[in-house]
Amino acid sequence: MAKRFVWLLALTLLGGGVAGEPTPGCPADTLLVMGAAQYDGVPSPAFARRLDRAFELYEAGCAEKILVTGGKRPGDRFTEGEAGVRYLAARGVPETALLKETKSRSSLQNLRYSLPLVRGERVLIVTDDLHTYRTGFLAQELGLDATVTGVPTKGPRLPYLLREAASVTAYLLGRR
Repeated sequence: MAKRFVWLLALTLLGGGVAGEPTPGCPADTLLVMGAAQYDGVPSPAFARRLDRAFELYEAGCAEKILVTGGKRPGDRFTEGEAGVRYLAARGVPETALLKETKSRSSLQNLRYSLPLVRGERVLIVTDDLHTYRTGFLAQELGLDATVTGVPTKGPRLPYLLREAASVTAYLLGRR
């Protein structure tokens, strides 16, 4: 367990995969975009960066489908999955290439609830660079055939890094 934590810290500090690097995992069957905040159907800046990266990969022929994940908080009119699908459709991705998962409220649920939609497929997960290790760890634990690519995190990195380290530690200790 200590070895995994040291790897988490090292990989997170190095930033994981970032946009602009060659993308391991291409080609894939499905691009899976990890959910993030949306505001009345409009993706937050962080969510838009993830969606834009998925759009770039889709346009480059990396995958034929994009699955956007994420539920909603009490009082929200839209889910993250719905907001992301609408955003990508507005950019020209055909509805037949778009899937959504709309029940999840956490990274683990994003992946767990997506399993029935991608079982047996090669998946390329798109998330923030500081979230790549935890996402990859969870995907492996769930048995997904997945690779993870990250988009650059904007804003303060240390609080994000600490949250990621705490989350993985909680998973390793069986508390999530």
